[in-house]
Amino acid sequence: MNACLLRYPIEIYELVTTKTEYGTIQTHYELKYETKAHIIFNSESQVISEGEIFYPVNRTFIVREYVPVVETDRIKWDGKWWKIMSINPNKF
Repeated sequence: MNACLLRYPIEIYELVTTKTEYGTIQTHYELKYETKAHIIFNSESQVISEGEIFYPVNRTFIVREYVPVVETDRIKWDGKWWKIMSINPNKF
């Protein structure tokens, strides 16, 4: 991958679970890593689901291999939160 393609700064947040003194489990996200990524803008056509119209928007974030990211993490980019659907490692 060309380093010049990694131009968008992103933040990776990891899921942290804590147990309170009353025994309930609370989950929240904490900043894990900051890096730059190449973002591919994928968008789909209109979808009608249960009488409502949606315009699905997907983004593909490409980062270096050494970035510690797992499926339970979340990505924050441009003030929006993105859920990781899958990770496809590519050694090239």
